[in-house]
Amino acid sequence: MTNLVIGAGLVGITSAYELLKRGQSVTLLEQQEGPALGASFANAGMLTPSMSDPWNSPEVYKYLAKSLFNPSSFMCLRLNAIPSLIGWGAKFLHYSSESYYNAALKDNFNLTTYSLRKTQEIADKYDLQYCRKSKGTLSIFNTSKDFAVKENLYKKLSKLGLKGSILTPDEIISLVPSLASMRSQLYKGIHYHQDESGDAHLFCKALLAKYLEAGGQIRYGVSVKSLAISNKKITGVNTESEFIPATRVVVASGANSPAILKSANINLDVKPAKGYSLTINVDGVSGLPSLPVVNDAMNVVVTPLGNRLRLVGTAEFAGLDLSIDKKRMTTLFEMFECMYPEIASQVDRDSALPWAGLRPMSCDGKPFIGASKIKDLYVNSGQGPLGWTLAMGSANLLADIMLGYPTEINAKPFSMQRSDRNETA
Repeated sequence: MTNLVIGAGLVGITSAYELLKRGQSVTLLEQQEGPALGASFANAGMLTPSMSDPWNSPEVYKYLAKSLFNPSSFMCLRLNAIPSLIGWGAKFLHYSSESYYNAALKDNFNLTTYSLRKTQEIADKYDLQYCRKSKGTLSIFNTSKDFAVKENLYKKLSKLGLKGSILTPDEIISLVPSLASMRSQLYKGIHYHQDESGDAHLFCKALLAKYLEAGGQIRYGVSVKSLAISNKKITGVNTESEFIPATRVVVASGANSPAILKSANINLDVKPAKGYSLTINVDGVSGLPSLPVVNDAMNVVVTPLGNRLRLVGTAEFAGLDLSIDKKRMTTLFEMFECMYPEIASQVDRDSALPWAGLRPMSCDGKPFIGASKIKDLYVNSGQGPLGWTLAMGSANLLADIMLGYPTEINAKPFSMQRSDRNETA
C-alpha cells in the first residue's frame, strides 16, 4: 500500500516516519526544495507542555480589538485580513468561552505530554543532534497582575500533571544570572521543569535522515494542486505536471492544508497566524542563558540554540502574507536589549537573521488529527504555536488511527468529526 504524506515539515516528517516504522510504504511530497523550510524552520525552538493553553482564551477578543489601533501589539489583527477571517473568526471567538477553553486546555495538555515523551524517546534512540536542552523553560513577570493570570493557568496545568516551581527574583537570577540587570523589574517567575528546547529545523533534518535510511522516499519541488477522488475514496494527488497514485493520503502541510483539502470539498477550520523570529550568532559571547526565557510583559522568548540565540515574538493574522515587517524586527531586538543588555552589547545586530512563518491555527485551539469524510484521506494540521511540541504525538496518534491500532491517548478530541463545522457536503 502506497501512502503519500503532503508536507515535509515537522508534522509531515514525523507522520511519514511513524507510518514507515509501522511497516508502511511512504513517500513525502514537499513543494519546496528542502525539508522544514516553512513554519518549522526558525520557530521558538521549544517543546512546551506548559503552553498547552489555546490562544483563544476568554479574554482574546480584547487583545484583538486593541490590536486594530496598535500595530505593535503582540497579537495583531490586520484590517486587510478581516474579510478572509470572518467565518473562522466568529468560531475562534465562540470557542473562547471559559468552558471550551478549559476543555481544550486539558485535551492539549494530554497530547503535549504524550508528544514530549515520544520526542524524547526518538531523540534518545538515535542520539539526534539538534541543540537539545532539557532544563525546562522560565517565564518571568514584572507585575503581580501579569503573574496572577499565569499562576491561575499554572495551577490548572499542575492539577493535570505539569511540574514546575514559582521563583522569587533572587531565585530567578540564580537560575539565569544574565537576567541580573532586570532584578529591580522582576516580580516573580515560573520554572517549568518538563519543557525542553532545541532547533526544530535540525530535528527535522536528523529524523528525515533516519526515515530515508529506513527506506522512506521524498520528492521535492512537488506542489499538490488537488486531491484525486473516485467514489468518495482517495486515489492520489494531482500536481502541476502529473497524477501521483496512492492508497492513502495524509495532508500535513500546515497553513496550506485548507487550500489542498478544499479540492475535496472539505473545509478545514485553520487559518495562518504569522510569527517572527530573529536569530543571532553568539560565538565568543559570555554570560549566555542556559534555558529559554519567556518575558510575559514583553511577549518575547529568547531561546539558546548552541552558538545562537533566537528571539521570537508576535502573532499577526495577516492571511498568507510572509513579508517581514522591519519594525517587528527592531522591536524584537530592543526587547532583547532590555532583557540581556550585556549580551546584546557583544553581538553584531546587523548579522541577525530575520524570519517569518505561518502557524496553522485551528478555530477551537486544538489540532485536527485523523480521518476525513473521504475514505483513506487523512489530516494532520492545526497545531498552531505548538507545532514542534505536538508533532511526534500527533504523528503517533495519526499512524495508529490510519492502521486501526489502539491509540495511547484519546483521539476523539482531535477528530475531524468532533463537530460538523469541519466538513461540507
